[in-house]
Amino acid sequence: MKREDRKARISQVGEAMASLFSCPAPSLGIDIDGCVDEAPIFFKLLTSHWPGKVFVVSYRSDREKAVADLARYDIRYDELILVDSFDAKAKVIVEEGILVFFDDQPEMLKNVPSMRNVMLVRNEGNFDFEDKKWMFSNETGKLL
Repeated sequence: MKREDRKARISQVGEAMASLFSCPAPSLGIDIDGCVDEAPIFFKLLTSHWPGKVFVVSYRSDREKAVADLARYDIRYDELILVDSFDAKAKVIVEEGILVFFDDQPEMLKNVPSMRNVMLVRNEGNFDFEDKKWMFSNETGKLL
């Protein structure tokens, strides 16, 4: 390889590396009920160290109680969004550019586009600890 070609290649690699650091940090989304209240230490640590924006998206109507609950669990967030339907969460996830979203209800997650990551939090509402099996409805599960 010629010296000029090597210099050009090194320059290209340097530009590519620099662009990695100019990418915005991904946004995180979390639910309160069945998530934060099930694993408060995990979500406190996750949100306090998340490099991007943190959205709390909850199917609630009482904003004051949501704010109080988040303060009680010491959850860092940039925006609290309350929704009034299952599909509204999926819409918010797309509109806000949330890359990773935690919820405990598969019904809330089924309409989230495939390019978004969803994390299902296990609790007594979606997992039978005695039988050691996930619980899904015909709307959200498929027996294989």
